[in-house]
Parts: sequence; C-alpha cells; structure tokens
Amino acid sequence: MVKVKICGMTDIDNICKCLFLEPDYLGFIFYPKSPRYVVGRLKPDMLSVIPDNVKRVGLFVNSTETEIRQTAAQYGLQTIQLHGNESPRLCGALKESGFEVIKAFHIESARDFENVADYTDSTDCFLFDTKSPTYGGSGRGFDWQLILRQPIRKPWFVAGGIGPDNIVEAATCGAYAIDLNSKFESAPGIKDFDLLRESLVKIRGN
Repeated sequence: MVKVKICGMTDIDNICKCLFLEPDYLGFIFYPKSPRYVVGRLKPDMLSVIPDNVKRVGLFVNSTETEIRQTAAQYGLQTIQLHGNESPRLCGALKESGFEVIKAFHIESARDFENVADYTDSTDCFLFDTKSPTYGGSGRGFDWQLILRQPIRKPWFVAGGIGPDNIVEAATCGAYAIDLNSKFESAPGIKDFDLLRESLVKIRGN
C-alpha cells in the first residue's frame, strides 16, 4: 500500500490527533519564508510524542550542511527533504551519515526531469512537486503522467494539489508515497483531521 506523508505540521495538539491516522511520515518545514515554518511554533522536545515507526522529516530549502545537521540533531529528524538547489554531493554526505534523503524536484514540463538522474546514487527517494516560487504548499497539481514517462530508478513521492477529490488517483499513480499538505488544512500548518480521516479511508479501506 502507498505510504502517507502529512507535511507542514506546526501544532502539537494537531500532531497528536493526526498520529491516530497512522501516517508513515510527518513533515516539518524549516524554510523561514513558508507559512508553515515550524521554528518558534513547536519546541523540539514536543516531537517526543511521535513514535519511532513514524519518520520525522525536515524540509529544507538551500540550507547549509551545518544548518541541516544542527537542526536534525535538535529535532530528532530521521529524514531530510531537500527542496532547493542542493547538490548531489550534499545529498550524498547526508545519506552517508545515516539520514534518509529525499530530493524534491519541481515539475512543470518534461524538461524539469533533466537532472534527476544526477541524484540517483546520493538519495533514497525522489519527490515530485508542482513548480512554484514558494517551493511547495501551493495547492496546485501537475500532470503525474510526466513522471511515468521518465526512467526513474528510485522510489518517489508525489506532491502538489493532492486533495480529497483526487487522493485515490494519487495513491494509484505508481508513487511510493503521497505527500498531503495544503488541501487538507483548516489554516496553514493546521490539518483538518476529519477530512484527512475520510480521505485516507478511500485508499486504505478502513
């Protein structure tokens, strides 16, 4: 069954509710320009409520290796998601340190896959999101068939515009995992638990 990542978490009560939905990943955004920027909204020790079987993902945009490592240690992150112009070298260094590394690519057309293969050896997974100036969380989708036409040699996440109306299509498009964010929010960083629960029933059947 497709894995589920709930991204952009900012509130401890909201996290505790979402844990009842048994996500595989919970995502925390460390990009200061994001409306879901987690610093100052969640203290690192609050994340101790998250069980070991739910991976804590830190999303970074063009941060330095030192910044990423320090933040990962502070918040107990197991997975690093890189959404900027990070190099294969940086990805590889983090992977060699034991982090699961997800490299995101922002897709609008087939041309946006040109450098994906450069990251095959230095990452664990790819993530394909809609191209936008905000590096994600735009609520807009792209043509997922573009992914299927590429020779991708890694498991991949699909993100961008996934909501209750198309979650079944997202879950069956060939992705390793689906990334759920703005279409399931009552406010930026606050997930609508009932909407998530109802939508996950569609793909899990319970």
